[in-house]
Parts: sequence; structure tokens; C-alpha cells
Amino acid sequence: MNGASEELLGLFPLGLVLVPGEVIPLHIFEERYKKLIGERLEEGEFGVILAEEDGLRECGCSARVVEVVESLDDGRMNVIVEGVRRFRLLELREPDDPAEEYLSGLVDYFDDAEPDATQETRSALLEVYRRMLVLMEVEKPNEPAGEGPLSFRVAAAVDFGAPLKQELLESLSEEQRIGTLLTVIGTLLPRLELRKEREEAIRGNGKGY
Repeated sequence: MNGASEELLGLFPLGLVLVPGEVIPLHIFEERYKKLIGERLEEGEFGVILAEEDGLRECGCSARVVEVVESLDDGRMNVIVEGVRRFRLLELREPDDPAEEYLSGLVDYFDDAEPDATQETRSALLEVYRRMLVLMEVEKPNEPAGEGPLSFRVAAAVDFGAPLKQELLESLSEEQRIGTLLTVIGTLLPRLELRKEREEAIRGNGKGY
């Protein structure tokens, strides 16, 4: 915990996970979320939290609107939002009119409980990350942009799926998050290498074997 006081936060449940520093587009069309985003356009944050079949996850990420790409006459909006800080949902508060009012929750913000990862661990992740991008034929396999923890920047740059991203979001250790990504990327590399070999064989002689 970072010692921040508890706060009531408007919530935007989604089928995705947002991490601090990540920038994503959102299409706002439901009345309750038009209201939520409208109230946060000038300042303030709202909470993006993963919605699953059995309910909301305990941890999410606050977000702020960084750009309104399009604002339509009926109130719908296309916006760009940025992840700010992680929170733990302490208490969910249901609105009287769910169709018109958004969910809110009493939350507590938190940071890592352990020191930053070692330079050796960070370098190892960057090495396999760049190797993965090369195999995926990314034109410029550079270090992911941003100033936050490397694990979150990598998670924002590559779609590893919501379950893994949620695991990273909940972790209190950058060293642990990087270790998780090293394992995941390590399992992906052989498959990417095999795919690249097959593609090169096809380009070379029209055969995949």
C-alpha cells in the first residue's frame, strides 16, 4: 500500500485490463458511461476494472481522458484514455438506476511492496522482448516507450491476453512481473521461430516443410 486514503471512484467495467501508463481508445455509447466520462473530461480519474462472468475483479487501474477524438450529437464519444494508478476495490456501490447511473466503488490505491527489479533482470526481458518483435517482423523492435515499470510497458505493447495482464496488474513486485513475462515470452519464442522458418520455406520453394 502507498498509504493513500480511501476514495470513491466511478467504475467502468470492461472486458480488458488497463495498466499504468497504457494508452487505449474507448467508444462511449451507454448513457451511464456518457455521464461518467463527461464528468471526467476536464479533470479527475475513473476506474477501469475487468468484468468477468462471475463479477468484477478486485484490482483495477484508474484512467484519465487524454483526448476526445470524436464527440457525436447524441452524446456518444470516441476518447483516448491513459492508465494512471492501480487500485483495490474495497466496496462496490450499486446505483439506484443502473441504466442511467454508473457503478462506483470505495477503493484504495497501491504501489509495489518490493524494490525495483535488478538491471540484470530488466536487460533479460528487453533481450527476449526485442527477439520476439524481430520474429514478429516488427519494423523497429525498440524498447517500449514510457517511463513506468518495464513490465507494464511490455504488457501494454503486446497483447498477452486479459488473464496474464490482470496477474501483472495485481502483482506487488516488478521482479516477479518480469519473471512472469520472461517465462511467457520464452514459451512463445520457439513457436515464433518455427512459424518464421515455415514462412521462409514457403517463400523459398513453395513448400511448408
